[in-house]
Amino acid sequence: MKIVVTGAIGLLGKATATHLVAAGHEVISVDKKAGEFAAGSELIVGDLTDLDFCDKVISGADAVVHLGAIPNPTDARQFSVFQNNSVSTFAVFTAAAQAKVECVLYASSLSAYGFAYSDEWTSPLYAPVDEEHPFIFEESYALSKEVNERSALMWSRRCDTAFVGMRFPWTNTPEKTLELARRFDDEDNLPPDPRFPKGIVAKILWTYLDLRDAVRAIEVVINSDIKGSSVYNFAAPDTMAKATTADLMMKFHPKTQMRTPLLGHTAPLSSQAFIDKFGYSPQFLINREDI
Repeated sequence: MKIVVTGAIGLLGKATATHLVAAGHEVISVDKKAGEFAAGSELIVGDLTDLDFCDKVISGADAVVHLGAIPNPTDARQFSVFQNNSVSTFAVFTAAAQAKVECVLYASSLSAYGFAYSDEWTSPLYAPVDEEHPFIFEESYALSKEVNERSALMWSRRCDTAFVGMRFPWTNTPEKTLELARRFDDEDNLPPDPRFPKGIVAKILWTYLDLRDAVRAIEVVINSDIKGSSVYNFAAPDTMAKATTADLMMKFHPKTQMRTPLLGHTAPLSSQAFIDKFGYSPQFLINREDI
């Protein structure tokens, strides 16, 4: 297949493009700036908010993996992130429909629910959090994710392209996940780090995903015959914390309704819908003894 990967010099984008090249696909790497990209792919630099540019790079593609976005709510006025992330995604979807692409997989986020970047402490209404949990966000990054998901639904009604949104959690290498886990384990005694605001691990519900599982899940989706528009949670089945999930939820999210017992280190986020649909579950789990 000819596959366009956006955000291709980012961590997940480059890993995805590298994996797809190794699987024998023709890969077009796309990003807004030049940088290190997957060997064996072609890099095209341009602005995804430009529909003409999107038309050019997506023309002739069989699938699009859209990972290009500003990854967090970095602007105080809540404008730039929303403008970039929603307009670029709508342009990618528009171009994919025009090109009659078979499948567009795009990065949504666990942050769409509203827990991660809320100014006031925000807890899930219930756990485990599934795809039916309402969005309770108060910032533009999460809002852009809902807009993107609804844009995908709209386009699925206008064309035969399938649109699949992946609500990924923290997705990184094992080493970086362990770094974050260790910080949470001792954050009261550590100096501030702008990369990891205090409390962020509890706000993301201690969830994580190994980069290798993310790219395999992406490949499974684009190789499937899925139709329409759908959105899935996909995270490791356990947490990145030493304490049990029940103890963590009682301490940090005591008002959350526990719909089922979360035994041991079970993640308070359900990926069961994805597992049931595609038959793939995360394989690369954190070594808790290393925290």
